[in-house]
Amino acid sequence: MEIVDVAVVGGGPAGSSAAREAAERGMSVLLFDHAHPRRKACGGGLPVKGIEWMDAPDEAIECEMTSISFTYGKTKLKIPVNKGKLIRRDDWDFYLFNRAKEAGAGHVIERVKSLELVDNVWSINGKYKAKYIIGADGVNGFTRKHFMERIPREHLFAAAGYYLGIKPDENDVEFIVGAIPGEEGYLWVFPKSDHYNIGYCYNSGTPGMREALDKLLAERWPGEFVRNGKWKLKETGEVVDCKKFGSVIPSYNDPKLFDEPVSGSNWVLCGDAAGHVNPIHGEGLNHCALGGRLAAKAISKGDPTLFEQYWRSHYSRDMYRAATTKHKIYKPFFMKVGFALGKTPALFGMLADLTRGEYKGKATRNFWFKLPLALMQALFGFKHKEIKALN
Repeated sequence: MEIVDVAVVGGGPAGSSAAREAAERGMSVLLFDHAHPRRKACGGGLPVKGIEWMDAPDEAIECEMTSISFTYGKTKLKIPVNKGKLIRRDDWDFYLFNRAKEAGAGHVIERVKSLELVDNVWSINGKYKAKYIIGADGVNGFTRKHFMERIPREHLFAAAGYYLGIKPDENDVEFIVGAIPGEEGYLWVFPKSDHYNIGYCYNSGTPGMREALDKLLAERWPGEFVRNGKWKLKETGEVVDCKKFGSVIPSYNDPKLFDEPVSGSNWVLCGDAAGHVNPIHGEGLNHCALGGRLAAKAISKGDPTLFEQYWRSHYSRDMYRAATTKHKIYKPFFMKVGFALGKTPALFGMLADLTRGEYKGKATRNFWFKLPLALMQALFGFKHKEIKALN
């Protein structure tokens, strides 16, 4: 049996990006994925920061994001954006998957159930052989459990929601915090071309997650469930689709977890399997796409452990900082103060630029420089001109 250079397990954004990068670097590649295309539990918003290298074709873009809103209680900070994209995840995933095959990766339509190392060669499912393994099959995938311990429940986000069959009237992406007071997480509303994607993202096991989401559904689009997956609108009597989805994603509550190596002499994990998701908000698409490419780069150099150096130089700072501040940022006091300051003329522009990924300079230093003025403006009720109409 032929021994290929790399076997990639999982054909999501991380795995497909890894397989494509490896093939383009001249390596022989097998990409294992048993179910493509498929719909994913995801809002489908490409992050503004780093969007230029995420390779999202026009056919996978559902609509342009016109603004991003953060809502806490009766305060809504609405920030215009001009680079954000909203994608259909199944289309985008399938596009990346096909790009990997076009680059030369072979597709094996099987679920990986066994890995055995014999004479420095991996035997996969007892039928295929490879020199290196890239594990990209998700947080609960086989490779994570094979090479490392499972991520404990207390370091996971539960993400679930509804596909609501109502055409949006504007492309405003909204994050709602404080819906479950004192709990770490948020509700989301993502507009799509012909429906809304609404959901929650909270620490796994948080009580009241589904109830908070159902309350949002009933308040924004009054009605009731008339049967499984169907929502009857109170005003018109129209029955629309309201289909459930759900999954879990990594959300490290301890920055020390990022100290653990996610690679060895002949294997490497990337994407959700490596735990590379921002612990504050659960966004990981950019880290999946880039992480997959970096994993393939490391293997092309003959040393998978180089991945530790590569990912840490690109995005570890964001990960460590998010894991360190997560417990503080969701506290009610911080939320109240943060939103009060965020709507002031002194800080709203800075917040907007940070959200859009356009901020240049030292954010922390400039925040402390502007804080006295922002406190004074908050005390006397001054609001940025784009905030006044929202409250």
